[in-house]
Amino acid sequence: MRIIKIFIYLFTAVAFSQSPLSNGDVKSFTRGVAIEANNLETLSGDFVQTKYIQLMEESAVSKGKLYYKAPNVLKWEYSSPFNYKILFKENQLYINDDGDKSVTSLRSNKLFEKLVSLISGSINGKLLADQENFDVSFFSEGGKVSAVIIPRDASLRQMFSEIILIFSEDHRLNSVQLKEEEGDYTQIDFKNIKLNQKIDTAIFEN
Repeated sequence: MRIIKIFIYLFTAVAFSQSPLSNGDVKSFTRGVAIEANNLETLSGDFVQTKYIQLMEESAVSKGKLYYKAPNVLKWEYSSPFNYKILFKENQLYINDDGDKSVTSLRSNKLFEKLVSLISGSINGKLLADQENFDVSFFSEGGKVSAVIIPRDASLRQMFSEIILIFSEDHRLNSVQLKEEEGDYTQIDFKNIKLNQKIDTAIFEN
């Protein structure tokens, strides 16, 4: 159950006032995101994750680093307030909980497999093109574009009623928000993002 809680803690969202994009703007925007995604080989940077719970006055803040290597190798390293590493590689989920390690086969757990596709697709932008598994609407606000994504899969929708990806004008992901049906949400803001720079292979070892 802890890994389920970690994923819930990792992604949740809040909606805000926006203007819908026209069909022409949607085509132009998704084309730009697709170009960025196709050119993306590696990504690294810092993240700040803030969890908002309705029954708690104070939010919970975590910090760490993110590493991505195309097509689907992804690592989250939490450094504050705890040391916790999550690595997705070769259809395996590796967890390092402050030295306590475990491995789970994604092929034997379809929910985890869908979660990995969701997370990787959020990072590289390819989630926007997955119309088979998600309904996507596009909005603009303050020079940024947000994609409001609703999972069609019932098991995912029980965890995340909405996923919101917020992009800058240059089609790069700034933050991720996901929303739980109960109203709690988490926002992850990305900082110091570096694209297509060499990442030490040791980073992707558990």
